[in-house]
Amino acid sequence: MKKRALRCILGTGYILLLTTLLLYQAGAFGGRREWQIAVLGTLLLGIALAVVLMLYIRVNDQIRRQDENQSGGEPLTGEEIYAHFLSVMEAYTLSERELEVAWLLYRGYTNRQIGEALYIAETTVKKHVSHIYQKMDVQSRKEFRAAITP
Repeated sequence: MKKRALRCILGTGYILLLTTLLLYQAGAFGGRREWQIAVLGTLLLGIALAVVLMLYIRVNDQIRRQDENQSGGEPLTGEEIYAHFLSVMEAYTLSERELEVAWLLYRGYTNRQIGEALYIAETTVKKHVSHIYQKMDVQSRKEFRAAITP
């Protein structure tokens, strides 16, 4: 939440400074000015704009690096995610069908969507999910995902 707020504040500051610079150039702030004052005002607003933009870029880079460090570096590919999923699931004695259901469950499918994808009834999906939860000793989808997520 703090990351998003900081980005919004810096982005808004950037937009306000840019708008002020454009309005200043258009002469919206007062009447006729000497050219030296106009150049100095434009220069100061431009410097403020550059500073805010550099801060925004620096904060974005720091946030991106933090996110990469928390996730362990490069984002995982689909194949790597599936390989990790299979390596975790080897510890449990799931049937082939339960493994298929578990994969779709891990991907966030609802029971209805799993049933449609595997051409089985939703009640059958519920039974499989129940067996998976028992074998993995979890109580919810959230716990199930947490048990698998790297």
